[in-house]
Amino acid sequence: MSAMNYARVAEKYDSYVKSTFDLPFFLEEARKTDGPVLELMAGTGRVSIPLLEAGVPLTCVDSSPEMLAILRRKLAERDLQAEVVQQDVAALDLPGRFALIILPFHSFSELLTVEDQRLALEHIHTHLTEGGRFICTLHNPPVRMKSEDGRLRLYGEFSLPEDGTLLLWGLSHYAPGNPLVSGLQLYEEYNDEGIMRQKTVLDVRFRLVEKDEFAALADAAGFTVSALYGNYDRSPFEEGNSPFMIWELRR
Repeated sequence: MSAMNYARVAEKYDSYVKSTFDLPFFLEEARKTDGPVLELMAGTGRVSIPLLEAGVPLTCVDSSPEMLAILRRKLAERDLQAEVVQQDVAALDLPGRFALIILPFHSFSELLTVEDQRLALEHIHTHLTEGGRFICTLHNPPVRMKSEDGRLRLYGEFSLPEDGTLLLWGLSHYAPGNPLVSGLQLYEEYNDEGIMRQKTVLDVRFRLVEKDEFAALADAAGFTVSALYGNYDRSPFEEGNSPFMIWELRR
C-alpha cells in the first residue's frame, strides 16, 4: 500500500511533476539491456513514456489505479504498447522474469516499514533473470534531512491542463533517530481571474533508508552490489554530500 493517497491528486500530478533529470540515465541503462524491463511504482508514466518511445519492451507496475488510468490514457493517445499491472511492490507476483528492473524517483522510501522493504527486495530478486539487474534510487538521508525542518515552502506555480494555475506548498519534518518523515502537501487551484476554486491537502510520509541498512537488506534478499552512484551522472557516492543513492544490484 502506498504511503500517499495519489487518488486525490492523480489528475494534477503531471501538472507539477515535470522532472527529467534522471531520464538520460534510465534510457541508457534500458538500451544496454538485452531483455524485457520492469518499471516499479511507474505512476502516470514520467519515465515509462520516454522508455517506450525509445523502443524498450516495458512492463509497468503501480499500486494506484488512478495513476495507472492516466498512464493507460497516455499510451492510447501515443499509440504505445506496454503491459500495465496494478500491484503492490511488496507483494509483486508477475508471470515473467526481467533482465532489468527499475524503481525510479526515490519511491522505495514510500515503503514505510522494514518488513515491506524486505519483502519488496525479495520479490524483486525473484523476478529477475539470472544475472539480471535491479536499479533502486533512494534519498541520501544526511542530505535530505537538511530540508525536513517543518517549514512551509512554496514548491512552485504550475499551469493546469484546462485553465488556471496550481500553487503547490509543502512541509515535512522528522524526529532525530526516527527514519520516518511526515508532512503534508497543499494544492491551491486558482482560475484565470485569480480566484481560488479548490484546495486539496495530501498527507506525506516516507522512510529514509541509511546506506548500511539498505546494503544489509539487499544482501539478505540475495543481491550483490555492482555499483553505487551519488547522482545520475554516475558520480561516486559520498555519504555526506551526494543527494542520492543509486544502487545497481545484480541477481
